[in-house]
Amino acid sequence: MMGIYVHIPFCDSKCAYCAFASFVVSNQIKREYFDHLQAEIATSHENDKVDSIYFGGGTPSSVDSEFIVSTLKLIKEKFDVTKDAEITIECNPCSTTKQKLEAYKKAGFNRISFGVQSLDDDALSLIGRRHTSAQAMQAIALAREVGFENISADLLLSLPQGDVTSDAQKLIESGVKHISAYMIQIEDGTPLKRKVESGEIKLKDEDQTVDDYQKLTSFLQKNGLNRYEISNFAYSGSESRHNSHYWTGEKYLGFGLGVHSFDGKFIRQANACNFADYYAGKKTCESLSPKERDEEIIMLGLRCKYGFDLKKLSFDLASQPEFNKLLKQNVLNLQGTKVTLNPDFYPVSNSVIINLTKNF
Repeated sequence: MMGIYVHIPFCDSKCAYCAFASFVVSNQIKREYFDHLQAEIATSHENDKVDSIYFGGGTPSSVDSEFIVSTLKLIKEKFDVTKDAEITIECNPCSTTKQKLEAYKKAGFNRISFGVQSLDDDALSLIGRRHTSAQAMQAIALAREVGFENISADLLLSLPQGDVTSDAQKLIESGVKHISAYMIQIEDGTPLKRKVESGEIKLKDEDQTVDDYQKLTSFLQKNGLNRYEISNFAYSGSESRHNSHYWTGEKYLGFGLGVHSFDGKFIRQANACNFADYYAGKKTCESLSPKERDEEIIMLGLRCKYGFDLKKLSFDLASQPEFNKLLKQNVLNLQGTKVTLNPDFYPVSNSVIINLTKNF
């Protein structure tokens, strides 16, 4: 099975913390982009079965629904898409309309991911989000009215205002079945970084953020949303199939500006990150060494409940002193050849991964 990712690099405005390849442009430029995007899809020679399709950005809901619908139609015509494929679109609450939602539903989308980030209006204003908490809740209600059952929402940790656990409670009461909670990143060149460095904005420190994360985790798990990856929680059956392709090292194919593709083994390709080079078909390709692939398998596996299989590694990890030390300390769990991280150590997973991989 293979996943497909489609990048829509357009937004109605740029958020203060965003360093992604996203742009505020005219409809003419958007149309030109979709012409090239669909040409790229039409000339693909991959023939694996597809069980997940993900339209991300940017903000896919910021463009006319006809662009989205025609692109999904082409993918379905070009690839062998399974009947039960998970088909997701990312949406911003302020660019979500009933007309767009109906068009998405009719086209075959069956999962929506809303960039809520917070339900505190002061926090939203601080990070440059254009929507309000009321608009976020209205967008979720509209999605359910149209018939979407599998709804996800993103939340940000470390914001000085708001209560992420209270936000999560409101979201699951509204019908959300999946929550992603990420620590806000301070990226070079963003307005947020300048404001943090100048003291205009003071984010929560690491200890406060970990406390909020632990409180959120406890609340969600008590309410039936299981943590299946460090930052992702879902009711059983509502886990993101597409993201799980990444975490378990499966094959995925990317279309659009700056996207990556992976053959599930050692080869990763990347499209150009600027429009001119992308339109010219420029790509880069890298072949992972066995060591690099081993590191990736361990890093991704220990971030989620799936873990990793010792048999997939190119060396005998079980003979390594650090590995056995972490087993004895109950930091790692081993069942057969499957290794998982004890969930109590998720907040320090980066340190565990570094210690595990530093000597091979």
